[in-house]
Amino acid sequence: MDSSGHRQRLRNRFSSRGIDSLQEYELIELLLTYAIPRRDVKPLAKLLTERFGDASGVVNASAQELLSVPGMGPGAVTFLVFIRSLLTKCLEKKLRKQKEINSVDDVGDFLRMKIGSGKKETLMVLYLDSRRHLIDYELYPGTVDHTSVYAREITERSLLCHACGIILAHNHPSGNCEPSEEDISLTRNLKETLARLGITLVDHVIVSPGECRSFARLLKDIPMPLNICAVCGDTPEKKELS
Repeated sequence: MDSSGHRQRLRNRFSSRGIDSLQEYELIELLLTYAIPRRDVKPLAKLLTERFGDASGVVNASAQELLSVPGMGPGAVTFLVFIRSLLTKCLEKKLRKQKEINSVDDVGDFLRMKIGSGKKETLMVLYLDSRRHLIDYELYPGTVDHTSVYAREITERSLLCHACGIILAHNHPSGNCEPSEEDISLTRNLKETLARLGITLVDHVIVSPGECRSFARLLKDIPMPLNICAVCGDTPEKKELS
């Protein structure tokens, strides 16, 4: 059956009425029309959204997970993985151009795209200068129970790049963003270690594909204001996460 007419109608609807005019599976269907040019991809798009929950779940799925779906070949998988990588790169570019990082809201989208859908726990550290501008970031695979290892590596990296503050983030593959005892322990220990060097732990964020939970908002007994250390130069006005 020739599906070219349906494809064109789908594209025209998006062009004239915007993305909100498309159903969840149609978002993936529209993408697949470019990856699989000569096949009706509506059934495959429905299968993918059913398997992964929604369009976001499809885009966040790993290459291996996508390949396990009947009808998904290497070309289509590469296309969807590329879309996710492109979105992540755009968010990173936006973050690097941002003059100040003032709250978890400023970094949440990037964190979700970068580590939120990971099947294994990964620690991510964003290094900030005295004006809360992103210097660089680093990924540390593994669980947060390696507190002493992370503290040493993060401290060394902070000094090397002359960071005045850091934002710590890690994903919970379960999707539950409630902090564990290990999360709280890492936060306390790292905050104390960095403070001795005049470096501020701005926040610790727990990430899943659809959510970011801020320690600065969740845990009142671990105060983490957004004022960056005075020893690094100018001291911006204190702004609390709320």
